[in-house]
Amino acid sequence: MADSPSIDEFIRHMQAEFELCNEIVDKVERQKKQWQIESALLLAIDFSEKFKELSKLGQNPIQIVQALTAPDATNANIAKHVVAMAGGICPSCGVPMDSDLDFCSSCGNYIE
Repeated sequence: MADSPSIDEFIRHMQAEFELCNEIVDKVERQKKQWQIESALLLAIDFSEKFKELSKLGQNPIQIVQALTAPDATNANIAKHVVAMAGGICPSCGVPMDSDLDFCSSCGNYIE
């Protein structure tokens, strides 16, 4: 797995593919391909940012994904809590949280 491309390499590859779309003659096909690539780029960038945020919180994103799929409900709930916090979402009510507060201004849930 060490030889697998990184997210940044994937993003650069998709940017190069986007440039190649200009060679597609059919306008409809060109637009379709561009939308697909733009969507992939947005998902990759979002994933990369969440991965970095989870790492900053001292969490291993791969272990969190494994916990989310584990049959143990406790580990899955903890993982969901961490993912929500990293995304700036209250794990209790799902409302976006103010980054400078230790609690949710909507439901009052305290975040450690």
